[in-house]
Amino acid sequence: MTLSDKEHDAPSAWMKRWLSEPRLKRYLDVCQGDYARAMMLYEWNLDLGAELMKDISYFEVALRNAYNQTMCEQWLGGENWLFDAQSPVNLALPRKTRSGMVRDANALNRKAIKDATPAGSRAASLSSVVARLPFGFWAHLSDRAHERVLWIPYLQRAWRRGTSRAQLDARIRLINECRNRIAHHEHLFHPSKTELEPAVVDRVVVDLLYQLVSEGSWLLSDGETRVERFLRERPFEAVISGAPSRADSFQAEVIKDYFAMWLTRDFSRFDELFSSCCRYEECCGTIYEGADELHRWIAHMLEVQRVTVWDIHDVVPAADGRSVTVTWTFAATEQEPYIFDGCSLIHFDDEGRIDRVREFKADHERCFPQRREGDDRA
Repeated sequence: MTLSDKEHDAPSAWMKRWLSEPRLKRYLDVCQGDYARAMMLYEWNLDLGAELMKDISYFEVALRNAYNQTMCEQWLGGENWLFDAQSPVNLALPRKTRSGMVRDANALNRKAIKDATPAGSRAASLSSVVARLPFGFWAHLSDRAHERVLWIPYLQRAWRRGTSRAQLDARIRLINECRNRIAHHEHLFHPSKTELEPAVVDRVVVDLLYQLVSEGSWLLSDGETRVERFLRERPFEAVISGAPSRADSFQAEVIKDYFAMWLTRDFSRFDELFSSCCRYEECCGTIYEGADELHRWIAHMLEVQRVTVWDIHDVVPAADGRSVTVTWTFAATEQEPYIFDGCSLIHFDDEGRIDRVREFKADHERCFPQRREGDDRA
């Protein structure tokens, strides 16, 4: 999403209606009141949450399946462990609160199981109920109230020998808290607690998943978690300051190298910079798709055209981290010399290669038909 010129004029009204004034203020305060930058930060925050939520989702599935498998193997009650009235998740579990009141620690569990059972039918399959139970249900199974009735006799078997219930419970609760913040679209930067830093939480997620699924190291790429890689490529400081991230700088260099090829007439590195399935739309309307068509186009243009200028003016990265807008001036000679200005929308694939280009053309010569005589402007 980008701000149009009209929205730049008075962006506050619609953004306040959309996000609410208190939520918007959080982003504006960080971005020194710059609405466009606040919008970029909001999108960055959503993208960061999506990266972290993906790893949390992997862990959530692993946790519920590990607990269900352990209980199915160990529970000897008359019914399935989720439906048996004597199960540690259903049996009344009175606990005294700090205020002295007595509450049933399993009341919420019973409600969650009931809500996850279609039409309240006990004929529902165990797997379908397990899949419908919220993450909070599984997170609370390792709390202090369930230590003697659930953790010691059953659930500790799902974890490494010697695992501390209290430490594990704290880490799972941390994941659940962060998961809820993402689900409610809260800001992930400047958390109230350092342990809620997205990179910290993702490390916890990966570690616990690896304990449940020993092959879980596939979540790491060159030793980095998904969130660590995201923050390296799209650092928070670059978003709020407007400075290019490392990924942005890399993309700018790729574009600069490509433009230079037309001046040097050396396309030996073309396949390094472009995807083999790139779609290239020229400003004149011609379209080339795939490496073969692009190479034939370049070979033809080298025979009929000599580029003398392709100057870059602005390189503006989009919030998605994949798209870049470039403004430029192009000059060349075919039968006659010509010059025009233009704009390119360039998209990069997962490997950092250009996979889509759309060019637009503008006349190089400018005029001011409504300028009054004596109206001198810089």
